This record gives sequence, structure tokens and C-alpha cells, in this order.
Amino acid sequence: MRYIFAALVFVFAMATQGAAVAQTYAAHTWVSSTGNDSNDCGRVNPCATFYTAYTKTGPGGVISCADTVVTGGLTITRSISIVCDGVSNIPASRQGPTLLSFFSISVGAADKVVLRGIDFDFMHFAGGLSISGAGTVIIEKSSIRGGETNGIHFQPTGPAKLIVTDTTVGSNGSGTAGAGIRVNPQSGGSATVLLERVNVGGNVFGIAFDGSNSTGGINATIRNSTFSANAFDGIVATTTGGHAPIGVLVANSASVNNAYGIRSIGPNVTVRVKASEVAGNGTGIAASGGGALLTLGNNTVLANGTNGGFTGSVAPQ
Repeated sequence: MRYIFAALVFVFAMATQGAAVAQTYAAHTWVSSTGNDSNDCGRVNPCATFYTAYTKTGPGGVISCADTVVTGGLTITRSISIVCDGVSNIPASRQGPTLLSFFSISVGAADKVVLRGIDFDFMHFAGGLSISGAGTVIIEKSSIRGGETNGIHFQPTGPAKLIVTDTTVGSNGSGTAGAGIRVNPQSGGSATVLLERVNVGGNVFGIAFDGSNSTGGINATIRNSTFSANAFDGIVATTTGGHAPIGVLVANSASVNNAYGIRSIGPNVTVRVKASEVAGNGTGIAASGGGALLTLGNNTVLANGTNGGFTGSVAPQ
């Protein structure tokens, strides 16, 4: 009897191990408006939501969209790419699939998350795209709108990078609060940011760099981008004494038709501007509280209610 019992235990253990081995992750999964979350999320049998596809995709894998799927929220905690550009039946007015719920990312320092070709529409029912933790997040060829608090809230708690290219960020925030993009490191966090060919318009604030919650630095570069028709600042950088130093370079960009074009507020904040246009704002450029706002030359600051002035200049090298 003992031998029979031992044999049964062995058979059960082997069966369990076999089941565990069979439960493998896919390197590439798919979602579709006609998908079903009971499917395997393969190209032939796609799932319906990013959430289910994510649970079946291995670290570093890819989730793709078969069509203009409308899906729910997702929390990402490891390296992954969601790549939805190139879908043939997307109307010209849309970039890709629509998110109508929460979307958050919190990964480790070695992780990378890529979001490409996604049309995030939070419809002012959800906070927006929240990014914490550390690591690198890359957003490409997307649109982000309707965040109740912020479109993108980048609030790392470790060393983190945010890269946004070829993306539109609009109609985010509510009342007098919120931004299209808010960069706000938390305790232990630091932020490196690149915006390239980004259109940030119609938000409460355009982009706000806020160092008041961390002693880690913010280092940001904005190139070939436009900030327009935001209720308050197109571009603002602010910190308080003893908190994160902020350095921002604005190059070949435009901040137009906002309440403020570009502002630098607080000690240890330096904003440098090169070959950019600041026009049609209530106040064009302004610095206060010890903030530096420096020109590298070839800027156009005109036709603002008050043009304002740079606090100094930097010779090109």
C-alpha cells in the first residue's frame, strides 16, 4: 500500500510539473474588437483586452492590435511593448485603439515599456496615464486626451526616463489643476525627459516640471514641439528650496496662445531656450523666486500681452 501511495504521489507531482511547464508565456500576443478573453491571444485567436493579453505575454514581449479595439485599463509592472500602429482600418481622426479606463506603469530600473500607436481617451472619467517606479517608458505615435488630472503623470520613485515622440497631448486636467504632461519625481526619484515632435494643447497646463517632492534632479530636453492654447503655462518649471534641481532645454519649439509661454520659478531651476517662438501669450517669458531663464539665441518673443525678458544668455558652443 505504501508503494502504491508513493507511486500515486510521484505521478501527481509529475502531472503538476507538466502542467506548470505547459503554462508558458507567449512572446507576441494580439487583441481585437472581435476577440475573446478565453482565447490564447494568438494572431488567429486574439483576446479582447490588453489586460488578458498582458497576463499571457512574457517579459519583454509584444502585444499588437488587430484593429481599432476599445479596451479597458491596464497596470504594467514589467518590460513589455504594446505596438498598435500600422492598423489598416483606423480612421484618419484616430491614431489607434482607445483606452477608456485607467492605465498605469510601475516598473524597475532595468525595465523598458514601449507604447506605440495608441489613442488614449480617458473621457475625463480617469486620471490619465500614470508612470511611477523607475526604468524607461517610451511613448510614440500616440494621442493622450481627457485625463481628469493629467494626461501623463510621470512620478518616478527611482532613476527613470520618459521619451515621448510624435504624439499629441490635449484636453487634460480639470478646473485650475492638471497638465498635459506633469513631471513630478517622488522621494528617491529622478527624471530624464525627452519630448520630440510633440503637440501639447488645450490642457490646463501644457507641461509642468515640479521638483517639490524629491531631491533627485529633473533633466529635460524639448525639441521641435508645440505648446498652445493651454489655460495657464505652455511650459513651466518650478521647485522649492532644498528640493530637486531642474534643467530644461527648449529648442526649435513654440509656446503660443497660453496664459504664460515659458516660466522658470524657484531656486536651482534653469530653463534654456534656443531658436524658439513665444508669441500670443498673456505673458511671454517670466522668471521668479531665483529661477533662471536663459537664451541661447535666435528666439522670437513678440506679440504677447507682456513679452517679458530672459534673465541672461548663454553663448553657443
